[in-house]
Amino acid sequence: MFEIAIEGGLCLVKGEFLKCNIGIEGKKIVYVGKDHLKAEEKINAKGCLVIPGLFNAHTHSAMTLLRGYAEGLPLMEWLNKVWQVEAKLDEKEVYAGAKLACVEMLKNGITGFADMYIHMDGVARAVEETGIRAVLGYGMADRGSEDRAREELKIAKNFIERWEGKERIKCMVTPHAIYTCSPDFVARIAEFAREKGLLKHIHVSETQQEVKEAKKIYGKSPIELLQELGFLDKKTVLAHGIWLNERDMDIIRSSRASVAHCPSSNLKLSSGIAKISEMLDKGINVCLGTDGASSNNMLNIFNEIRLSALLQQLRRRFRNPLDYLRMATENGYRAYEIDGGAIEVGKLADLVIMEITTAQYPLYNPVNAIVFSSLGSEVRDVIVDGRIVVEDRNLVYVDEDELLEEFKKISDFVSCSTTEVGSFRS
Repeated sequence: MFEIAIEGGLCLVKGEFLKCNIGIEGKKIVYVGKDHLKAEEKINAKGCLVIPGLFNAHTHSAMTLLRGYAEGLPLMEWLNKVWQVEAKLDEKEVYAGAKLACVEMLKNGITGFADMYIHMDGVARAVEETGIRAVLGYGMADRGSEDRAREELKIAKNFIERWEGKERIKCMVTPHAIYTCSPDFVARIAEFAREKGLLKHIHVSETQQEVKEAKKIYGKSPIELLQELGFLDKKTVLAHGIWLNERDMDIIRSSRASVAHCPSSNLKLSSGIAKISEMLDKGINVCLGTDGASSNNMLNIFNEIRLSALLQQLRRRFRNPLDYLRMATENGYRAYEIDGGAIEVGKLADLVIMEITTAQYPLYNPVNAIVFSSLGSEVRDVIVDGRIVVEDRNLVYVDEDELLEEFKKISDFVSCSTTEVGSFRS
């Protein structure tokens, strides 16, 4: 007798869609096969696709508050405008923005996400209440000030002490970027992460200007600088990684760091097109992220899957579409050292059941249908950590109407807020 059984679906197992049943006990998948299953709760997946949960490998969830706020701007102009509002935010507002983001992500089949931002206790509370999985870090920026460096690291450490090991939450250290963090500060963060065995996440090589400035100031590319500072290893996830040369990619490969590719954000902010196909050819673990809702504007990994594939084809770098689906699932889980992202016995039961729609017929190949024809609206049921969190498109643990009413009040307040340029972030 299983706690949950998923029956009759076409399930993505080891790169192929097979008709099989899945048995779940506790947090884990304990059976995958053809046998008829007895369970306390059965999910009929006949006529549906069953895939591992999607992982959003880079976002700033509370930026739902700023969705549509700073449009038509390149990165640095966008940042400066966003920072002005972020300086005004408090934990209550970040909590509301993050909770809405968690709901949006769950309904789009995202079972886990990685987030760096401010007032991260609010984000962690949102994760607890919605049932999603997350890897969280306080976004640090010392801007060359020793006093500020001490304070930023203190805030990050305190957050880690409060939340590390909580259910469905992992903590990480997250310096913002090499242009907001001094080399000494980045090195200190890397040393702290090594001592505590923590993951690390940073924006890097997002624009040509960032790379040019790094070479001008340090005589090195951002990746070379991070290598020198001891920041790169298998516990490092690099957001964006657009402007990488061959040496940069070889350094990333040898360090076993991962890259979080955010194609929508990269296009919207005119940052560039990352060399994803070359990275995959080199054996770099590439995963997918949405970035924040202010620079996307959707928290929808299906959109990122399709766009990442199309962009590489624009570059005449044609790949098996399965590569992009893996980037969205198992590669994200691998990057953040979470034992999920695959339909296998022993893996975490983070699963998505998708109805097959008219937009996907004729279903010659389910992988192709997901990569090129799926919008996210196909998601019917979502399971995280062995618990059903979305059932027949309805949130199980969240009153969505109530959430939207509260969010509207807070976002109305935020939209009226003005202040001087703030200290960080995004």
